[in-house]
Amino acid sequence: MSGRVTPQEWMESLERLQRKFRSIQSRVRESKNQKQLYGAGENVKRRYKYKADVSRVEKKVSELDTMLSMMEDMPRRFEISAGELSRRRGLLTRLKNDVVEVSNILARGRERVDRNDFQFTPQVEESLETRHMSNEQLMQRQQHEELKQEQHLDDILRGVSTLKDIGYEINNELTFQGELLDGLEEGVDKTGQNISRNTHRVATISRESTSCWPMFIMIFLLFVIVFLLIW
Repeated sequence: MSGRVTPQEWMESLERLQRKFRSIQSRVRESKNQKQLYGAGENVKRRYKYKADVSRVEKKVSELDTMLSMMEDMPRRFEISAGELSRRRGLLTRLKNDVVEVSNILARGRERVDRNDFQFTPQVEESLETRHMSNEQLMQRQQHEELKQEQHLDDILRGVSTLKDIGYEINNELTFQGELLDGLEEGVDKTGQNISRNTHRVATISRESTSCWPMFIMIFLLFVIVFLLIW
């Protein structure tokens, strides 16, 4: 991205990248649910294609991050408020977290392929439930347990991401409230200054009016004396 990109163009780039990544994220999860992500053969090609797509998204995210940092360093030059910068930082961080989540899913897929490529057979603890199972049944049971563990990890990652999002929303709200309080404080200060200035003017006028009364009385008496003399 060029350093001349405006805040509006930055936001449009982020929205396009979000839409592109949502599509990748949806396809990865669909492949994972349909068991088309782990293993060998076509699944390997599919997974590496997803990794290449995610890598390109990570590069674009890095470019947006660099540009946003420039805006944060020079907000006046870009004519953007602190609250809007905080909101955009939250959106970009949320996208980063989602990219990390998908990368972790693809990384776990690679570990599973490595075990299959080396024909690694996990040792299943013997119990009354597994004692009469065949090797194939034991493998299926082990794979089922691993899938459950991965689902639990995905739930934990989503929970952490949600907590981070809540934290950023709270930070954005606090920033906005702080700006409102700053504006209110400035308004109160200006109002106090206006009241003090007007009070001083009223006191000055009052003193000037009070000092002029004797002169007004003398003029009035002089006018009366002249009128009586003429009359």
